[in-house]
Amino acid sequence: MVIKSHQDTAKHRKMLTLSVVKPIGSQRGAIVLSLSVIFLLLTTFVTLYTTNAILLEQKITNAQTRSKFAFEAAEFGLSTAIQYISDGVDRDEDGNVDAIFDVDANNVGTTNTSAVGEQSVTVTITEVGPNALTAFRIVSQGFSDDSSATRTISKISKLIDTLPNVPDNPMTTRGTVAINGSATVHNPEGNSTIWSGGDVDIGANNATATYVADPSGAGYPSCMDTPMTCSTAKTSNKVTVGLDIIEHDSNLNNLDPEEMFENFFGMSPEAYREAIVTIDLAAGSDFSAGAALAQDEVIWYDGDVAINGVTVGCSTAVNGNNFCPQANEDPSIVIINGNATMSGGPHFYGIVFVLGDISLSGNSTFNGALVVAGDTNNSSGSLDVYYNSRLLENVRDNAGFSSSSGTWKDF
Repeated sequence: MVIKSHQDTAKHRKMLTLSVVKPIGSQRGAIVLSLSVIFLLLTTFVTLYTTNAILLEQKITNAQTRSKFAFEAAEFGLSTAIQYISDGVDRDEDGNVDAIFDVDANNVGTTNTSAVGEQSVTVTITEVGPNALTAFRIVSQGFSDDSSATRTISKISKLIDTLPNVPDNPMTTRGTVAINGSATVHNPEGNSTIWSGGDVDIGANNATATYVADPSGAGYPSCMDTPMTCSTAKTSNKVTVGLDIIEHDSNLNNLDPEEMFENFFGMSPEAYREAIVTIDLAAGSDFSAGAALAQDEVIWYDGDVAINGVTVGCSTAVNGNNFCPQANEDPSIVIINGNATMSGGPHFYGIVFVLGDISLSGNSTFNGALVVAGDTNNSSGSLDVYYNSRLLENVRDNAGFSSSSGTWKDF
């Protein structure tokens, strides 16, 4: 009985041992399986997160790209609007601001919306300020190809006044005036012709004379308010110097050339050249090549210059005693930063300002005004100056429009 009991005990121990080992193996398999599932879930979550992050990054990139294209379209619309209004904001002359996109190619805008590649832009122009057609708020809204992105740029653009103080006289000279050939000076819009800080010698030529608005003419004095409409009367000649000629004006003579320039143009010559001039000709360059038939320009010549038989401020060449048809007048400002010698029959429409002396021979004609900061000497030939306020007013917008400081917004 004791031996049997011992065997039974050993057998029982063996069974207990087997029953303990078997559960440990199952637990290890369960742990591996659990870890694998967890790892798989983590991998899935990381993959999903990475995919979503990539998709989000692509969406952000696409949105930024579309926003960039929309902004470029808005910039295009703004620059087109500025260029259009600088060249003429009311080209059909109906008193209203034109549309800015010229789809008919007839030089008059027909719509304010345009395609820009695959993008598009809409521009709105609104007048601001007290004076008509001189200041505008431009709002340019660009759209992406699918219109999901829009960018808007706005600014205020004001007309640059290139001649803030318009001359009242056809001929103004800070120094002396000596006419040895013949000359006629006409002012159908006032009672003065030559204003000089020095002596005026109109010579002994029978053809030399000055003319002002005729007080006995029809429509006087109201006709002086409309350019070139008054009849004229002769006031000065080789024998008689009339009241229309003002000489030895110390206020004028005491100015230096730069001060005289600033009196008419509102800023120093250096600042004006930097900010306003549209055609800048270097010393020694060919004036005719750079300025012939120049229209609506502000021309600067740096240094002494010889000008021969050129037409400036008219779209067609003018010769002899002929005049530019009014429809072809596109007056310009000519500034000579030095001495000027003119011959061969040049014709100017607008204003000519010479910072030095001017010497004239041949037949020189100025329509608008001639201003000289030195001496004027007409050695031979014929000098003819016709005051025309219409031309002088028209040159005031030759530099176009500029941005008003602090008005740029992009949002």
